[in-house]
Amino acid sequence: MCMRDFMACTPDEFGAIAKAYTESSDSESRAAWERVRLLAAICIQPHVKRKITPQKLLPLPWDARPKTKRKQQAPQLPEEEQLQRFKRLKQKLG
Repeated sequence: MCMRDFMACTPDEFGAIAKAYTESSDSESRAAWERVRLLAAICIQPHVKRKITPQKLLPLPWDARPKTKRKQQAPQLPEEEQLQRFKRLKQKLG
């Protein structure tokens, strides 16, 4: 990106550009690692008794499936306490 384009960007536009660049770079890196582990599995397979998958031979961070977590909700305060907290915050702010 040239300086003129950079200076013309809003912060949101620059953020979108940076995010797109990062995603593209990550995608290229993942593709390269996938090729490496597939080639490794093909080369190793004739020398092992059991069938081996590329994922078993070389596990990569993105292979792990994230466990679904329940979203923890904030505890609900009674209306009176909510009102008291609001009043205290209002006093602090001015």
